[in-house]
Amino acid sequence: MRQKLLFFCGCTAIEIMTVIGVTTYLFYLGESILALISMVVFGKLIIFHFVMEYLDKQNLKKIQNISKY
Repeated sequence: MRQKLLFFCGCTAIEIMTVIGVTTYLFYLGESILALISMVVFGKLIIFHFVMEYLDKQNLKKIQNISKY
């Protein structure tokens, strides 16, 4: 539970909330092309953060397994 709550304080959660706000506002203004562009740009950044977090966890598991021996 703690990890899920800490996620909302992290960079990825802030980026997700930002892209939702920016995209919604651009759609509200009628700028659908700009909204789609912002979704693509932010989407790539968010995917990058999830991949880096996954790789970091995998690396941490390897380090913990090595230190047990």
